[in-house]
Amino acid sequence: MRRILLSEQEIEAASEQYGTPIYLYNLNKIDRQFAKLIDHLPPNFRILYTLKANSNLTICHKLAQLGSGADISSNGELSAALKAGFSPEQIVFTGPGKTNPELAAALEAGIGTIVLESVKEAHRLNNLARQYGMNQDVLIRINPLYRTSKSCEISQGASQCGSNNGNGSEPSATIQTIATSASKFGVDEALAEEAIAEIASLSHLNLQGIHIFTESNVLDYQQLLAAWKNTIAIANRLNDQGYPISQIDFGGGIGIPYNWVDDEFDMESFGRELQQIFDHNRYPYHCIVEIGRYLVGEAGCYLTDVVDIKESLGQKFIILNGGVHQLLRTSMKKASKYMEVLGRNGNQTQKATLGGKLPTPLDIMVEDVEVPEDIEIGDRLVIYNCGAYGFNHSLTNFALHNYPGEVAYQDGTMKSIRSRGKVDDFFINQNLDFIANTEMSDTAVLTSR
Repeated sequence: MRRILLSEQEIEAASEQYGTPIYLYNLNKIDRQFAKLIDHLPPNFRILYTLKANSNLTICHKLAQLGSGADISSNGELSAALKAGFSPEQIVFTGPGKTNPELAAALEAGIGTIVLESVKEAHRLNNLARQYGMNQDVLIRINPLYRTSKSCEISQGASQCGSNNGNGSEPSATIQTIATSASKFGVDEALAEEAIAEIASLSHLNLQGIHIFTESNVLDYQQLLAAWKNTIAIANRLNDQGYPISQIDFGGGIGIPYNWVDDEFDMESFGRELQQIFDHNRYPYHCIVEIGRYLVGEAGCYLTDVVDIKESLGQKFIILNGGVHQLLRTSMKKASKYMEVLGRNGNQTQKATLGGKLPTPLDIMVEDVEVPEDIEIGDRLVIYNCGAYGFNHSLTNFALHNYPGEVAYQDGTMKSIRSRGKVDDFFINQNLDFIANTEMSDTAVLTSR
């Protein structure tokens, strides 16, 4: 069964009606994923949808209707969250490098929580809050001394965060924690008490708790549980030292398989064991989880068609009407092996490279993927699990090809939720007056001579 929960006929119908390339999303799948979180996470958890995964307004509105809050990292995402119907009080602003105008916009919107990345950022926010005559709830992000040995920043390097390429769901016999490296995120754990004391002294900030986010796209629930246990231990130690920590933002990390064979994340076991931890913990906490990929990743696919087939030095290339300007997976190319050619299931296969239409050798979507031997120009190809970090994550302006359209499916009905781009879209906010005025000035100078 396709994880998107759509049949080949329904996917084919979308491509016939709306053309290609497009992104197709099944909103019913999002319903199902959200229900799993509600059913299995402990009741002290609040779910935030991470807009950086997919900020399409229809998808955001669907999650707002389901009762999710929003995790944002920019003014653009703040605007999208508000347009989509998320309550300001349920919005959390995360991420490094927040500017004063961004912090001011968050204060003006009345969002619930701002996650601080440094003491300097805390002072800037406090000064702004004083000017607005308000107090702002905040968390402080901590860069932990230890994290799991499979953390994306440890085992694979930061460029590989979020990838799983098979065997991702095999449980680890032992989940180790090892010392972390320097990070642009948050305050080092060794300096956390000093930072918390200083932030707590600021008159217009209400420090509620901590934020720690170290894992990405985890399929082994024991790995994520180990990371979250470490976060709880840090919160407990801070409370032991007299710092009133009442909230924990665990970030995200719950993953999805990017192939046909891996088991999905064991949400039931994860939730049950997490509840047992809180049942025996010496401090109660209100908890936040930021979820993007798990909610929308499997709900989306990318549809395109074959425009050329060629060979080079014995290697077959399938050239698509698309490319990394529409689906960029720098650290997750192998994820695009989770695909099929519509109407050619069960045929004999051969290995090939899927290339896009951009004039650069970097436009390779995936290598050594099995495709039908009888694949032809004009065939429709679908890459699955593109609902997260697809459209939002791509080099959309490279070579000025039109943006792909986006289509949503729900309860047997399909509708366009973003029209395919137009060439004129690329020239919005551009200005030719400078060159024109310069040329006129040069002409005037020459004439005067």
